[in-house]
Amino acid sequence: MKGHIMICFLALVMETALCRKLKEIGSTFSYAEILEDLKEIRAVELTVEGKRFLARTEMMGNAYDAFKALKIRPPDLLKEIA
Repeated sequence: MKGHIMICFLALVMETALCRKLKEIGSTFSYAEILEDLKEIRAVELTVEGKRFLARTEMMGNAYDAFKALKIRPPDLLKEIA
C-alpha cells in the first residue's frame, strides 16, 4: 500500500513539474495531449550487414514540446548498438 501511494505521489510531482516547464516555454498543449503523443514513440531494433541499430519513430504532434520543456535532447533517430 505504501509503495502505491509513493508511486502516485511521484507521478503527481512529475506531472506538475512538466506542466510548469511547458508553461515556461509557452506551450499551449495539455499534459494529457503531450503524454498521448509521447506514447506513440517506438524503438525498433534493426540488423544491417551484421550491425545492430536502434531506430526510433518520428515524433508526432506535441511530443517534442516535452523534450524542449525539460531541456533534454530527444533520442537519436538511429543509433548503433553493441
